Amino acid sequence: MNTVANRIAATLVTGLLCFMQNVSAASKPDWVEGDAGMYPNEQYLVASGSASNPELAKDRALGNLVKIFETHIRESTTTQSDTKVQVKDGKESYTKDQRLAQQINIHTDKVVQGARIAETWLDTSVQMHYALAVLDRAQAGNNMRDEMRRLDDETSAELARSDAQSDVLLSMSALNQAVQLQREREALQKTLKVIDLSGKGSPAKWNMADLRGKLESRLQSLRIATSVGTDSYGKLDQILRSAMGNAGFPSAGNDAAFTLVADLETQDLGLREGWYWLRGKLSIKLVEPNGKIRGRKEWPLKVSALQRNDAESRIMTQVAQKLNQELKPAMLSFATSAN
Repeated sequence: MNTVANRIAATLVTGLLCFMQNVSAASKPDWVEGDAGMYPNEQYLVASGSASNPELAKDRALGNLVKIFETHIRESTTTQSDTKVQVKDGKESYTKDQRLAQQINIHTDKVVQGARIAETWLDTSVQMHYALAVLDRAQAGNNMRDEMRRLDDETSAELARSDAQSDVLLSMSALNQAVQLQREREALQKTLKVIDLSGKGSPAKWNMADLRGKLESRLQSLRIATSVGTDSYGKLDQILRSAMGNAGFPSAGNDAAFTLVADLETQDLGLREGWYWLRGKLSIKLVEPNGKIRGRKEWPLKVSALQRNDAESRIMTQVAQKLNQELKPAMLSFATSAN
């Protein structure tokens, strides 16, 4: 008799568990594990987040929505020139340009205005909170177009300023700023084409290749002579001239508008644990004929080798790499700082 009762009780418990599981499954929103039926893809951008805390789940959902835009903008705007190399204790570290990161944050903040938490759900079986963030595609597109119009207005102003400037560096600074503004707009356009189901977005008024070509021509038109100040090993002049040629800057004589002065200072740190160490500093400055300095740049250097001669060779190799990679970006930074 007890056996029969136990079987009946077990059957009832199993049935109750199945019923509860079915109720739980029925109450789970579709967006927790798939698409949100109430917010079709052709009308909305959606993202979900989960956490043991309801507010954290909402924050994560909104954060994941923002990442949709950040990814597109970051991939579209990041180039090799945005990566800065720093040498500390003989090791190189890489950091992204801070200005670019700030622009990405500014753009995404404006683009996602109007995003909201549309739904929440609590999975009582594991006490996990879920949240769904929703952004209307049309509203996001309008936000992006507003931002793109602002960038276009600023680009027009910078191009006008560039044409009006008689100072070549100030003119180049404005042109460089126009290029950067259109880089940002180009990134928004690529993202807008994803949001805009027609895939058209909002075509730019200026051609980026033309703007970059104009800036490149302006850089190469600079009449720059070279000069070497401190030179620890007597090889800097040749390396500097080679880097100038590789960067596209023609050599200039007595009629040069500027002189690029390079210095290499090194310190022999001696033999440490079987390695010869050298520390150095490479610096360049752009100088007018009247002696006015229009820009400076310096890079720390540190190398080691088993032989002293090899250490000297390695530090000169590092000097050549820095100048070949950084000379043109440095010139642009001089133009920008000329304001």
